[in-house]
Amino acid sequence: MHQVSHERRVQGREIALVGLFAALTAVGAVFSIPLGGAVPFTLQLMFTLLAGALLGSRLGALSQLSYLLMGFVGLPVFSMRRAGIGMLFGPTGGFLVGFVLGAYVTGLLVEWAVRRRGRSGPFLTVIAMLAGALTTYVPGIAWLAWHVGGLQPAAISMLPFIPIDLIKAGLGTGIYVMLATRGLLLQPAPAGRD
Repeated sequence: MHQVSHERRVQGREIALVGLFAALTAVGAVFSIPLGGAVPFTLQLMFTLLAGALLGSRLGALSQLSYLLMGFVGLPVFSMRRAGIGMLFGPTGGFLVGFVLGAYVTGLLVEWAVRRRGRSGPFLTVIAMLAGALTTYVPGIAWLAWHVGGLQPAAISMLPFIPIDLIKAGLGTGIYVMLATRGLLLQPAPAGRD
């Protein structure tokens, strides 16, 4: 009986955290600044990377899937307050898919660090977040290339985002470390846990 009660509490906490990070990613999209190209500046990536680092690979990816579902059913949670399944097929659709993959990869690497060292320090956390950002870029740029007529123009249009996204990874790492030093860190669940 006690075990069932504990499992329900854990499941309830996981659902709440997934919802929280889906909402934070939506809030990150509110701060959309057009930079003259197909992809606007937002804070979404920082929350995506934090979701992976703090929730782990499985729940981090699930939070981003939840975020996408919110937008697909019509809530204006995507950049520039847009919504709908059509966003998946637009120029930024690859980045939406990339959010799920980026959270998963970030979480996987943080989980690895926690298993190996008992924690993920600043260096390993920033590496995990940079790997997550790179993972987000791959489908994002590939899909954008189809819309803008080639890989080269797509990659060139993303150059201004690289320093901005490096700062986001740094800020995300800072938040992770701050939570860790205050004992508020959510230890990610090991990959493959049911």
